[in-house]
Amino acid sequence: MKRYFIDTCVLIWLLEENKRVRDINYDIDYYQGNYAVSIEVLKEFVNLLSSKKIKTEASYDELLEYLTDSNIEIYNFEKKHLKQLFSLPYFEEHKDQTDRNIIAHAIADKRILISGDSSFALYEDAGLKFLEV
Repeated sequence: MKRYFIDTCVLIWLLEENKRVRDINYDIDYYQGNYAVSIEVLKEFVNLLSSKKIKTEASYDELLEYLTDSNIEIYNFEKKHLKQLFSLPYFEEHKDQTDRNIIAHAIADKRILISGDSSFALYEDAGLKFLEV
């Protein structure tokens, strides 16, 4: 069974019920337990929300309720993820450090990372399994 990590943009789209992720939302309901988010995604979500870079009606409680109701687990960033981050190549065209943390997390946990960010494909040679939506 495939196991997935949800990137920040996908989490926002899921909360907003964006049609771009309709199939993923169906899969989450059907294949419960195979989807997770990195704690790095949740930290980025909060930072984007507080800096007003995203506008969503979702509160902290609604976010946690959605994750709980959807059986989406929250994975902490640990030593093995930091080790993966150390070996991750650096690309001049992709400098987002939070994304790099999320990518390292997905590689170390052997999960397919679902994102709308096409620059994540740069990391496929480093072991990232990537699904672009």
